[in-house]
Amino acid sequence: MAYLVVPSVEDATAIAAIINARSLALSGVTEESASGVARWFALPDLDPAADMRLAVGPDGAAAGYADVSGPEDGTKKAWVDLRVRAGHPVAAGLLFAWAQIRATERVGTGGKIQFFVDESDQPSQARLEAAGYRAVRASYEMERRLDADLEPPVWPVGLVARSFDAHDAQAVHEAHVEAFADHWGYTPQSYSGWRALNLSAGGDTSLWRVVWDSADIAGLCINHPHHGEDDTVGWVDVLAVRGPWRRRGVGEALLRESFRLFASRGKQSAGLGVDAENTSGAVSLYERVGMRVVRRRDTWERTA
Repeated sequence: MAYLVVPSVEDATAIAAIINARSLALSGVTEESASGVARWFALPDLDPAADMRLAVGPDGAAAGYADVSGPEDGTKKAWVDLRVRAGHPVAAGLLFAWAQIRATERVGTGGKIQFFVDESDQPSQARLEAAGYRAVRASYEMERRLDADLEPPVWPVGLVARSFDAHDAQAVHEAHVEAFADHWGYTPQSYSGWRALNLSAGGDTSLWRVVWDSADIAGLCINHPHHGEDDTVGWVDVLAVRGPWRRRGVGEALLRESFRLFASRGKQSAGLGVDAENTSGAVSLYERVGMRVVRRRDTWERTA
C-alpha cells in the first residue's frame, strides 16, 4: 500500500525524477533538475514538514510528489504542484486528498486553491472537475530552433545591456517584481525567496542580461543553460521590462540577445513559458521572433 512521507533535500533527485517521468509521458520533455528541486527546500513559502509530501509505493520506490505553497504577502491563495508516475492511482489519490486539506488550512474559508495541469493530463482534469475545480487560465510553453541565422539585438538609444553583477542583485529583484506587478495572478516574492530560487550556490548567472538606462534598470532576462535535464535547450525563465521602457523594443532585443547567447553555448533551441492571455503583448512578441506554442498548461481553481 502506498503511503506519504515528509521529504528532505536528499530526496531532490527522486522528486525531479517523478516530475520528469510525468512530463516525458505527457509531452516528451523534462521540466526540472535535482539541483532545481533542491532550491525549493530553502524557499520561505515552503515548510517541508507542513507543505511537502512524497508518496512511496508498495515496492518502496517514490511514486509521486506534491507541495502546497502560496504568496508570501498573505494573500488567501494556495498553489498545488502534484505529480505522480503513471500507473500509481493510489499514490495520486493520497496526494490529492492531502493537498486539498493542506491548501484549505493555508487559505481558510473563502480562499482560492489552484492546481496546474498539462492539457493532455486527462486523469488529473477529471479528478479536479469532480472535486469542483474549473479551468480559469492557460499558459503556454513556446520554443524556437536556433539553427538559422540569428538576428542581432537592436538596443534602444541610450540603453546598455550588461551581464549580471551580484552587487546589483537587490535592484534586479526590485525591477523583476515591479515589471510583473500588473500580470494576472502575480504576487511579489521576497528578496530572500528570490535569492534562494535564483542565486543559490552553484547557480549559473552567466546567461543573464540586465538592461540599464543610466542608473535605472529598464529590463532583464534570467536565462538558464538547460530546461529540466535537457541541456540542448536554453531556457528564458524571466523576461521583464519595466513600464516606462515598454513598447520600445527592449523585450525583443533581450530575446534576440538570449538566442545568440544560447547558440554560442551550443544549444539547439530556446524556450520559455508565458501566460496565454498576457496583456502586454508577450505572445505576439514571441511569435514575431520565431517562437511557436508547443505545450499548454491550465490553471484549475476553486474556492475553499
